[in-house]
Amino acid sequence: MLRRGTRQGEPSGYQSPEGFWDVVRGVWLAPGRFFGRLDPEGGLVRPALFASFVLYLNLICDELLRAVWRLEFNYGFLYAALPGLAVALVLGPLLVAGLSALVLTVLDGAPSRRKFVPIFRALGYATAIGLVLWIPYAPFVALPYGLYVATAAVKEALVISWRRAAVAALVPLGAVLLIVLLRRRCW
Repeated sequence: MLRRGTRQGEPSGYQSPEGFWDVVRGVWLAPGRFFGRLDPEGGLVRPALFASFVLYLNLICDELLRAVWRLEFNYGFLYAALPGLAVALVLGPLLVAGLSALVLTVLDGAPSRRKFVPIFRALGYATAIGLVLWIPYAPFVALPYGLYVATAAVKEALVISWRRAAVAALVPLGAVLLIVLLRRRCW
């Protein structure tokens, strides 16, 4: 997949820092620049592991905060650590893959193999927004900013307009949020 300003056979000029803190800093502080520099032909393993680690870290920090809040330190926390790791390793990449497929379905009517890898990589790293969701009241800031970051990820990964990227990113995310809200209301 060629990006703007590149020719076949020339080096693309990607400077894709994919270390954990480089990703977190890039996604939180300069998402447009970070996703613009992200190599679209990199592998799927790093973003999948990153999404899993963010999910696992969120689970552990949330459980630790609950234990501190209730002043209940017991072995239950240790039981959550190992099964939580197994669940995060499976669920993280599956959630990113599902969202990627939905974004491509909204854009093109069906997911394509050519576009799946770049969008999976971008959305996998966009999960860095989830690092603060365990902090009380942080979701009020992180979720709206996460919508912007997801839109920037789609825009830069597929090199499309802001309008198309917003529709492609926000329709699936809005549908998921609506399902979660309706489910909570019905229970």
